Amino acid sequence: MPVEPKPETGAPPCPDWMPPEGRQQWERVVPELDRLKLLSKIDGAVLEAFCATYAEFVQSVRRGEPLKAAMLGQMRFYAGELGLTPAARARLAAPPGQEDEQIDLFFH
Repeated sequence: MPVEPKPETGAPPCPDWMPPEGRQQWERVVPELDRLKLLSKIDGAVLEAFCATYAEFVQSVRRGEPLKAAMLGQMRFYAGELGLTPAARARLAAPPGQEDEQIDLFFH
């Protein structure tokens, strides 16, 4: 079985250009993804795309515009890549040592 490369873990910084709605989403999801050790420093582009698309979604809703299927599809795709949906999380393997944490949640 091939060994998967292990990039350096940690949260990449939110870019300065991120719209406020995207920055708020970044601040909501990144700490939890980082705590679960699901982030690598090289994941910044995917996070940026997800949060920028989320910002576009929020802005469209506020303006009362119809939501574009392509935008929703992009947001769903990026959310899946980051493990932000229940189905995506079910496909993720916990990092070594975290399996016990997950089991402890059920028995303690």
